[in-house]
Amino acid sequence: MMRRIFAAAIASAFLAVAIAPTATAQEKKTTPQQQKMKDCAAKWKDEKAKTGAKGRAAYRTFMSTCLKA
Repeated sequence: MMRRIFAAAIASAFLAVAIAPTATAQEKKTTPQQQKMKDCAAKWKDEKAKTGAKGRAAYRTFMSTCLKA
């Protein structure tokens, strides 16, 4: 009897965890900062293709100036 109750509790916990992310994913909105990061990342792709810049240092410099603007 105790095993059945324990198994039911474990199954309920897994089911609750499986359902929870789908509800929160629909409600999640992009913050202005996140949107700015996405926009700058797209600009970085264009900048990289145009100038041939590479590397982490070039990316960080570009993102820093882009995010400040």
